[in-house]
Amino acid sequence: MLGKKVVLVGLDIRKPMLATYFKLKTKGHLTDYLAESDVTLDDIIVPSGEHANLDLIPCGTIPPNPSELLQTDRVEQLFAELRKRYDYILVDTAPVALVSDTYLLDRIADMTIFVCRYKYTPSEMIDYINQMIEQKRMHNVAVVLNGVKGLRAGYGYGAKKS
Repeated sequence: MLGKKVVLVGLDIRKPMLATYFKLKTKGHLTDYLAESDVTLDDIIVPSGEHANLDLIPCGTIPPNPSELLQTDRVEQLFAELRKRYDYILVDTAPVALVSDTYLLDRIADMTIFVCRYKYTPSEMIDYINQMIEQKRMHNVAVVLNGVKGLRAGYGYGAKKS
């Protein structure tokens, strides 16, 4: 509604799902961009088909060396160029506790948002997130709790009924 340009980058390069979620025929080639200097940003951006201001950069081929690929200078180049073109850059990554890939991306992230599902995500994961913050492995962290049904919350003014 605000006319902001948004790109969603599929950086879960071990189990990519972005192209599947958006039913893309073109699978994108983010991993090719990271591995090969002749692949340009324009080669890998795909319109979402959902909204004119939403573009996608799906993963592409699963590489044999995901962690090494995420440590290359091409990651910084990618995000430097995306910052020039887009108002918001959202990144889909691998689950944080399973692989180290997400920690490798903290260097380019303005914020890390953990999405936790009510009555699904183990409470130990909150402890784990707190440990990562205390150890300064991640900065500017937020948690979104989704899937909450039936909880009563409200906002308003007026007298309480008894």
